[in-house]
Amino acid sequence: MQQEIRIGVIALTDSAPFVVAQKTGFFEAENLTVELVKQASWATLRDKLAYGEIDAAHMLSPMAIALQLGLGGSPKKDVLAPLVLNRSGNAITVSKALAALISGLVEGETLGSALRAAKSRGERVMVFGTVFPFSMHTLQLRRWLRLNDVDPDQDVRFEVVPPIRMVGSLQAGLIDAFCVGEPYNSLAVNEGLGTIVATSNGLWPKAPEKVLGCTRAWAQENPEAMTGLTNALRRACLWLEGGMENRSKAAAWLSTSDHVNLPGSVLEMALLATIKGGTDPFIQFDGAELTEDQRPMFESLVVETHALTSSRPLDAIQFASGLKPFGF
Repeated sequence: MQQEIRIGVIALTDSAPFVVAQKTGFFEAENLTVELVKQASWATLRDKLAYGEIDAAHMLSPMAIALQLGLGGSPKKDVLAPLVLNRSGNAITVSKALAALISGLVEGETLGSALRAAKSRGERVMVFGTVFPFSMHTLQLRRWLRLNDVDPDQDVRFEVVPPIRMVGSLQAGLIDAFCVGEPYNSLAVNEGLGTIVATSNGLWPKAPEKVLGCTRAWAQENPEAMTGLTNALRRACLWLEGGMENRSKAAAWLSTSDHVNLPGSVLEMALLATIKGGTDPFIQFDGAELTEDQRPMFESLVVETHALTSSRPLDAIQFASGLKPFGF
């Protein structure tokens, strides 16, 4: 008997494992009838999962931590993230004006010093777009800013913008830069609106980007569906890592109005492009659990996620070892 599952997804390239599992029949082979429900924003996806309107989700890895802790006004939920769907896939894109400022820096000058000088002259503070407060995007933006002598809490302002609106906000001058998942960096470059200045793999190599998320209660109530769901998505990730022909097919599936709704050529840029200087695709699909040897990276993720709020003090080691949404 087929079990019906509603899965919340965001219109991003890294939603590919869900679309592939549906198109190839991997879900059906596990006796699952899956409805992929596009969400307008990460906050909407988070709330619908927390309140049971969807059964599982295409989830930001720090969101699983934030939900576990009830950070950022979210309901506190015991969540599981049994699979890492992909690593890497984000980039930081800056406007033409900011790119010109960066390229024009002289010896002894940093982006931070230039922004502070502009602020002292009464010029507006630059705005950086991120998709959600508790996301790899926010953490990666903060890392990149600090590397460029910018205090992310004093020298710039952050604005939460849904991925689908990021390029339009850059074009309208509402933001000066953003960190977002593909294909929106490729879209900004393709339309001549921005320049990519950093990739997630360069800022935080191999960190988990998106995960399969669900509440622990749902997983315990539906053990067979949980097993089938992870099996199907693991197969989909392996399929996506099976060569460029498979990724080209995935780009065509993602391009439709049911999913990302952008030209196939843009999706191919996002799925087939390689990191500069290498041969591996920019987005790497995983489909595996976090293993014990990755605990230090996970603990760093927990600490940096918690540091986004000062709601209460944190003993990093004790706290990280007690938080187990990833199943350690």
